[in-house]
Amino acid sequence: MERRSWKVCLLALALAACGGGGADPDAGTTNDDGGGGGQDARVTPGDGSTDEPDGSTGGGALACTTGTLLAGHPEHDAEPGVHANQGDPLRGVEGRPLGWREVIFVGDRMVTVVGQEVWASDLSEASPTVRRVAGVDSTNQQLLDGPCASARFANLQDLAADAEGSLYVMDQTGNAVLKITDPFDAASCEVHYWAGTSVDTTDIRPGTPPNVGETEGPGASAQFALPGRMAIDTDGTLYVWDEGNASIRRIANDAAHTVSTLTAVESTYDGRSQDVIVDSMLVSNGVLYLYAHDTANQVILEAVRLSDGSKSDILRGRADVFPDFDSSTSLQVGGMATDGEELFVYFKGLIYAVTLEGAIRKVVGYEGARSTIEFESGYDPTVPHPVDELHLANRSQYATAGADSWLAIDANDDLYFVGSVLDPYVVRIDCAR
Repeated sequence: MERRSWKVCLLALALAACGGGGADPDAGTTNDDGGGGGQDARVTPGDGSTDEPDGSTGGGALACTTGTLLAGHPEHDAEPGVHANQGDPLRGVEGRPLGWREVIFVGDRMVTVVGQEVWASDLSEASPTVRRVAGVDSTNQQLLDGPCASARFANLQDLAADAEGSLYVMDQTGNAVLKITDPFDAASCEVHYWAGTSVDTTDIRPGTPPNVGETEGPGASAQFALPGRMAIDTDGTLYVWDEGNASIRRIANDAAHTVSTLTAVESTYDGRSQDVIVDSMLVSNGVLYLYAHDTANQVILEAVRLSDGSKSDILRGRADVFPDFDSSTSLQVGGMATDGEELFVYFKGLIYAVTLEGAIRKVVGYEGARSTIEFESGYDPTVPHPVDELHLANRSQYATAGADSWLAIDANDDLYFVGSVLDPYVVRIDCAR
């Protein structure tokens, strides 16, 4: 496939930084809703395990019952520059809820990236609060490593965690992947360059990001072109969707953090090449799963063998690949997670379970919603709802604007949906076998 022009990506990034690119997904024919990728499988420090979908039904299918607002405030219209403070409750205080994005779990801790910051909350506490791990939001975009309190990021888009509990964050505008060691110990928390831009860089501008390229080899000299999503394997190998290079890049967990290309990210329709937006990705059992959409209005759920980069489709087609929609429906693709038995994907207000053979069943969401970008009149998002009455609204923007939706799953098999209406919010969905 012809690679997507870096200039196109840079223009989109610049518009996003200026607040441009907003779109109503119900009004168009293309997907305007990105979805989180990263480490959707669960990580417990020290055990090196992630849940791996193997197509079996040994534990029985996951059944979900109730969804409850856990964090954020979906109907709060935040003022620009107003942010959460250390120690705020999960739902925030009046005037400053945390702007949740993708969440991953490290033990009982729920971790997210918010613009230029990394935040976490220990859900084992009686009254969980939010704590900044690293970075400080600023109008001046920078990349600085070192102690977490003084480290700086430009535009964080995704994150992952390894078996030891270290975090990896992907800075899209900085064209860099960085590692955070001891993230939950303020005294010893450190940010280290891992791959891509590997020198302190100040005054980063969205229209002219640093170190754009396709160079492979040692991480310190490797280059990316606006990386958009990231996932991690059990051995610590990272996989990055490099949007500007239309490829999946592999970052080995070796001494040099060697970067190589696993495969191209490509699609065709009616004999013509199409640009692809990867909305979410995760690694399980030697396979990288990509949940994506293309410019021909196709939904794509693809399996990529890590051993040789070979690909196979689980789903590919218009919106009618899902049972509740027809082929003319506009797309709204979102996050993906796995419980070790099935893949869970968000599509247009609903969450579906998908087997590796492509069998689909709806597990969460209200099918009668007239809009998926706002709540129905009379719906109260702050109280619990049965899953078949749950509104998973998400007001979308162009993917690089950073207003996306995500899915995650914890060690108890509860699902988490992250979306945004007037402000980001997190819903915890109680599930069991």
